Amino acid sequence: MQIRRRDLLAGAAAAMPRGAAAGSFDINSVRADFPRTRTAAYFDNASCHPLSVQSAAALHRFIEWNTNEVGEPWWPYWSEARQQSKALFAELINARPSEIAFLRSTVEAESNLLNGMNIQAEGGNVVTNDLHYSASIYNYKMRQKAGLDVRIVKHRDWQLDLRDFERVVDKKTKLIAVALVSNVNGYLCDVKALSQLAHAHGALLYADIIQCVGAIPIDVKAMGIDLAAASTYKWLMGLKGFGFAYIREDLQGTVVKPTQHSGGVRFNYAPWTTTPDPKQEDIGFSPVTGPGRYEVSYASCSGIICALESLKYIKQLGVDNIRAHSRALTGRLQKEMPRIGYPSITPPGNESPILAFATRDPQAAIARLKQAGVHVAMRFGNKMRISPSVYNSQEDVDRLLNALS
Repeated sequence: MQIRRRDLLAGAAAAMPRGAAAGSFDINSVRADFPRTRTAAYFDNASCHPLSVQSAAALHRFIEWNTNEVGEPWWPYWSEARQQSKALFAELINARPSEIAFLRSTVEAESNLLNGMNIQAEGGNVVTNDLHYSASIYNYKMRQKAGLDVRIVKHRDWQLDLRDFERVVDKKTKLIAVALVSNVNGYLCDVKALSQLAHAHGALLYADIIQCVGAIPIDVKAMGIDLAAASTYKWLMGLKGFGFAYIREDLQGTVVKPTQHSGGVRFNYAPWTTTPDPKQEDIGFSPVTGPGRYEVSYASCSGIICALESLKYIKQLGVDNIRAHSRALTGRLQKEMPRIGYPSITPPGNESPILAFATRDPQAAIARLKQAGVHVAMRFGNKMRISPSVYNSQEDVDRLLNALS
């Protein structure tokens, strides 16, 4: 069977979850959209989110087209899919499409944005914290070794205290970098307060939003976030190797310069052209403007196609509904897990979909959960991380609790 370009957009209505309504969604219909529910009570979305059948179907259509019609001109569809995905992600975080760039990984995006600020050469410093993603902390430690002034705030009882940031932020601070939601314990930081602190000192606020975008409401304008990035393979329900970066429009090309370049040139001499223009240089080019200046080469075709489907799915369900659904599960786990001997290191009332519990015997706990068909993550030695999503049910929670009791 041959797939035409327009067939890649086919099934858009089918991509919408059945039973979605204002204030709620039909959990049984959503579970049917995620085949992973048939094989396990999967609670490890903070590591990698399963694909929906809608996203999988879109990828299969792309593979079929790429197998059979790869020689056909494909730019009209590709351009439309690119723009739609950017627009949907921008809408999700209350940004403009002109502030969204494609990326390959969250860590790479943070590093490239940091490079574009040229902080070390200007004698500035960066402030971060130990609940940020460990690969990002490694990045900052390597830069510190090379001479960058990096100040790492330590958590207090698995939370961040604004006063600790106030002690180290000064007039030379150029960037405060945080994970909006920590992958360690799901801690949701007070990013608005940190943004105000940064701006009061002439600095910017960067937020790694991979562990929450698509799961909780994010408003980069209201929160005061200047720069952000997220790969799509967690609560955006997409693939690894692809994601989105947010760069506030007035910072583009000035405060945050592109450090990797991708574009085209025009040759103005023989044999490239038979009619050279003497008024033009031999090799001419037009610098890329807008968020595209931060993109290198083509973004992942499969990543965009999958993101387009998943962003439609998330929009149809509604992020407020998604958060309310997760809150019912996490609230119960926060109450029940300590009762059976697993104290929480996630603050009470935390709004993110990630929880972590101290575990006396990690190997035994994981073995019991595996036996019961329950999938969680064990991180940092004895920290059991549980991260539900839209398809998890109270029956899944029963299964987990019974296995550990």
